[in-house]
Order: sequence, then C-alpha cells, then structure tokens
Amino acid sequence: MDAGGDQTVGSAFATSYEALLQLARRRLAGERAPISAATLAHELFLDMQHRTDLRFANRAQFLAYASRAMRHLLVDMARERLAAKRHSEMLPLTLGAEVADGAANPEQLLVLNEALERLAQLDERLFEVAQLRAVLGLEVQEVAELLGVSEPTVKRDWQRAKAFLHGLLRD
Repeated sequence: MDAGGDQTVGSAFATSYEALLQLARRRLAGERAPISAATLAHELFLDMQHRTDLRFANRAQFLAYASRAMRHLLVDMARERLAAKRHSEMLPLTLGAEVADGAANPEQLLVLNEALERLAQLDERLFEVAQLRAVLGLEVQEVAELLGVSEPTVKRDWQRAKAFLHGLLRD
C-alpha cells in the first residue's frame, strides 16, 4: 500500500486511526447502530487486510477509500438487519441531516446506496462529494481538502449531486 510512501495496510491504518475514528463517529452519530465507531474502524481494517491490490498515493486517497468502504460495511449491516425483519415499510428519504446523523432507517440507507451507485456510474467526483457530504456529514472545507479541489467546486458538485439524487429518490 502506498500512503505517503510504501506502507503496509497496518501502518497506514495506524497513522490514520484517529481520522478513521472521526469518520466513523460522524457516520454513526445519533444512530442506534449495532456497532460502535471503533468497531466500524476495526471492521474496515480487517476488510482491508485481505486486499493486496490497494494502493494510495497519499493520505487523502486512503481516507476517501476508507469512507467508501465504511459505507459499504454499513450497507451490508443494513441488509442483514432487513433480512431479519422483512415486514418493514419503505419510508421516503431526503438528503437532510437524518442521513448524515444516522437517523435514516436501513431501508432508507439501501435506497440511498442504490442512488449513490447510479451517481458513481455517471460522475465519480459528484459521487465522492455526495458520499462525503450526505453519508459522512463532512463540511465543505473538509471535502475540498480530501478531494484536493476548491470549496466553490465542492459547493457546485454538491448542488449537482443533490439534484440528481433527489430526482432518483422521488421516483
């Protein structure tokens, strides 16, 4: 793994552990999740240890990968919870604070995940911005730093991503 040099998954994880915990805490804030932020970060580490194809040019790329991987882990957990309770009704989803704060239910998380996957197929950067803003609740400045773009670019991309996602979520 290259994360500011030639590092193993373990050393990249160790140097970014606090940032990973912060990402996990933001995602899980206010949610009655069956997992803690530390457990989510450790699940990510366990998942990454088995991957030999991971290469990161810098810490920002590592954290962007980590945020995607956390989302996938949480989506998998939501699917497992839904399998346990098949009687749930689908509720409408908005891109408001309930998603970033973790108040969205498992069904809503799955609907959002499908919409994000469609966005990723169309525009990777819009997908990254949407994921970091809507799913992890990062601020514009934080997203700009992670992606290496300006704040006005993040704001424009966020507006475009929201418009696309709202269109999908209304259908």
